[in-house]
Amino acid sequence: MSQKVRIIKVRHAGASVYLGDDSCRNHCWTRNPERIMDWLCDGWRTRFNQHREHRTIRRYMEDVESRERMWVDVPLGGATVGEPFKDSEARIRCSWLACIPSAVLASPMRVENSEWYAALKRKKINGGRVPGFKSRKRDPRYFVCWRNQNKTGNAVYHQVSRKRGVVVITGSVKKEFRKPGETGCRWMLSIHVRVSQPVRDYTSVAVNWTERTLAFTNEPSPIRRNAAGKQTGIDRGCVHTLALSNGTMLDMPQPSEREKREYLRLQRKLARQDMTNSRRGGKTAKFQSKRRKLTLKRMSSIRRRVNNRKDDWVAKITTRLVEDYDLIALEALDTRQMTRKPKPKQDPDHRGRYLRNGSASKAGLNRSILGNRWTDIQDKLEYKTRLAGTRLILVNPAYTSQTCSKCGHCAKENRESQADFECRQCHARMNADLNAANNILKRGLDHLLGLDEAGHAETEPDAQPAYRGKDASAMTCETSTR
Repeated sequence: MSQKVRIIKVRHAGASVYLGDDSCRNHCWTRNPERIMDWLCDGWRTRFNQHREHRTIRRYMEDVESRERMWVDVPLGGATVGEPFKDSEARIRCSWLACIPSAVLASPMRVENSEWYAALKRKKINGGRVPGFKSRKRDPRYFVCWRNQNKTGNAVYHQVSRKRGVVVITGSVKKEFRKPGETGCRWMLSIHVRVSQPVRDYTSVAVNWTERTLAFTNEPSPIRRNAAGKQTGIDRGCVHTLALSNGTMLDMPQPSEREKREYLRLQRKLARQDMTNSRRGGKTAKFQSKRRKLTLKRMSSIRRRVNNRKDDWVAKITTRLVEDYDLIALEALDTRQMTRKPKPKQDPDHRGRYLRNGSASKAGLNRSILGNRWTDIQDKLEYKTRLAGTRLILVNPAYTSQTCSKCGHCAKENRESQADFECRQCHARMNADLNAANNILKRGLDHLLGLDEAGHAETEPDAQPAYRGKDASAMTCETSTR
């Protein structure tokens, strides 16, 4: 976890910073804080890629002599990659790494290792390619600095006012790289940030120079709550993002009509620019006009504003739910399977033709599910309930929307429409989302009391699949800490 703050300005003090040699092998120095930040980002990316090039991927290749095809582990940097080398040797090989602080130069190894295995874990679940190198053009300009790399420490934070702070990164210039005429060797880079809450103890800082943000890597703050003994069931939907069993409907903020119109206008403008650009090589050509870049930048700005609004809503709502309820019951939904594309239907009478498979309407449903952040809400509730010491129970979602929460009668005809529910047996009428939330809470309480077949599990991080049948409510999943 981390605390993210906004960078306001950067200041430099002390000796001139040695940036390395130019193409003519002349030494380069600077006092410009903007160039120093770019230099730190470039040096960090270089050392990251030096660690990444020794990772291996498996390729199916043919032996030159025997003509036998086999699987071979090939390094990402190619077959000519040598042995890994230490930071001290990297400073000698690359002149622009000579004076980078050790707290910055030592961080890429651990960051690369964590990112590599996290990506392999995602690849095993979601598929895709193995991660590659950090690109200077495509990836954000970024670096990490350890807090406790040496005795005095680096990346030290100082609070200067109620909403302002300064992160100080220090370094030194070796004697052979000092600028002629200067006697001092120490330099200091002050990163001024805007904060909204006290900064907790941290182990490192991560600077995203492209977005002008800085993140303190620290433990999340404990959630303060008063034990009220209340419980709730939550039904996730597309019309209402969250429906609580007490009748409360919580809706995620969506793009405004003005944002939708502006984004649609920019999309049409981009399509016209793509047609113009096709004369010079197509959309994948290296050429890209300045106006097209400006259009993409404006579209990205709208998406970022909408996503920030949704992230803020999810963070605040999940915190409020954990503060108010001791027990939260949620459906164990497999969002990845629910948002898969429908398979094409071939026309049996005409070869090469396909019938309608509802892909257009399914695409709209997928956008609605992903736009309401179902998985993000569940992930936030899991770690926040773990911090607060409360319970989150994941129950089987089968037939929660077709079962009457009053009498327990289950029939497809009970669900009249998306919003209306009327039981064919007891004739109880209520909102369909509220009825599903009550069923979810009932299944969670049954699991807690041991009235179902699932038993009491301390921690089951992976939800069991949804079973369709008469014993659907028996298959549940619980995540808790006691």
